[in-house]
Amino acid sequence: MTLPAPPAYSPELFVNRETEIGRVIGALQQIADGKAEHAQTIVFRGERGLGKSWLALHLHRHVLREEAPRLLPHHSITSLLIRLAPPSDAAEHEDLPAGEWRISREEAQQITDGKEQTFEIVLQRILRWLAEQLDVVRAPYAPVRDLSAWLARDIRQKLEQDASLVICLLLDSVFESSRDFLDHLEQYVLAAMAALPRVLIMMTGRGRMYLWKSPYLRVEREEQMLSPFKSEQVIEQIQRALRDIPDLPAAVNQLSNEAFEQLAQRVIALGGGYPLTSHLLAVALVRRAIASLPEDQRNDVEHLTQALDRTEIDKEILEQVADRLLEVIPADERSRLREVFEALCVLKDGFRENEMPYLLAARRNTTPNEPEYALPEIRKLRDRLLETNLVRWQNKRYVLDEAVRAVLEAYLKHADREQWRRLHRRTADLYQQWGEQYQSAHYRDRAAIHRAALEEETGNTVNTKR
Repeated sequence: MTLPAPPAYSPELFVNRETEIGRVIGALQQIADGKAEHAQTIVFRGERGLGKSWLALHLHRHVLREEAPRLLPHHSITSLLIRLAPPSDAAEHEDLPAGEWRISREEAQQITDGKEQTFEIVLQRILRWLAEQLDVVRAPYAPVRDLSAWLARDIRQKLEQDASLVICLLLDSVFESSRDFLDHLEQYVLAAMAALPRVLIMMTGRGRMYLWKSPYLRVEREEQMLSPFKSEQVIEQIQRALRDIPDLPAAVNQLSNEAFEQLAQRVIALGGGYPLTSHLLAVALVRRAIASLPEDQRNDVEHLTQALDRTEIDKEILEQVADRLLEVIPADERSRLREVFEALCVLKDGFRENEMPYLLAARRNTTPNEPEYALPEIRKLRDRLLETNLVRWQNKRYVLDEAVRAVLEAYLKHADREQWRRLHRRTADLYQQWGEQYQSAHYRDRAAIHRAALEEETGNTVNTKR
């Protein structure tokens, strides 16, 4: 079975995020009431698979174009969306809707490689596009510095001439970009826009925040972390998603509320309510259940409900979900870094660099005595993990995005149970050793957590055999 690509955005499939939408509407109301002397900046952050890009698309295509104009009838809202994540294979050649700009895959890779010549090319494209969208085009092939100065002056004049105009600039996948590129993006685009009145800047992204130099962006901004969905939101998400898949039998949409609730609980138990993971797991389970039935029973609600109850999430499904979650890592590094993520996935509360050699050696069933486990090499590897923006520093430890960590641990547990046990055993032994060496209750408590995981797994295995 091959998992389908994540669904394309549509307002009919969008679920939740009322708080985030309310924050944007509130900022627009402040601008409309004349309470903002310069641009408002709102940042939405979160882990992999939380729906940040969908939120940006929903704000741009639906909220700012359909809902906001009704709430602010005396203002003209211009929404512009800049997408800094490269397109997927399926979307690479799609035409973009009006008011949207997207970086190319080649440009994104060159920016990752630190090619400053590409910075100039991309910024020229963005500035020319902004000028065209706002109808202030002049000398489009001028240097970036001139384009930036002219754009800021022309937009200010346009805002002064039209007191009803509000400009909303959305930037998706900002913090995944190169730090050097963000420095140029701020200098030539964002700093100029942030100093203007009646401008609302919104950003989405995962990973480390960028330390902007402009006080409007660094200090005078609102920031909100996105959270996973709760049970009722996952149920609604699954119902809408399955309704939108044309090749599923009608019986899928006739399943009882109880059946949808049970399905949601299963995907939450594994994926934690992260929208992307919930979608992938739910669709995989439903398709697997349908495939297990004879043709004449696939459109029968009772048979489908029973099949769904019997269908298990196995290593094939988990591996493909993991592949989807890790596809943000460049293809030439994905296999190498996946091994590291798998080694660290048993550390739910995060890791430090001095723990990495022991976990990597356990993953490879070796001892951490080779040069590759020396501290300088481990630090290089740690930095590369941070650059994927799937790892962050939190509570004095490096923490994997939970959506990625949970799926990888479940995959290991299904695909190579002995390796999963070895990782927990090695970790428990390490913490126990440190607990005795440093007389530390903290490390002894950590050791107990991993021994409890092993004992629980052993008990579950015995019960299953019975």
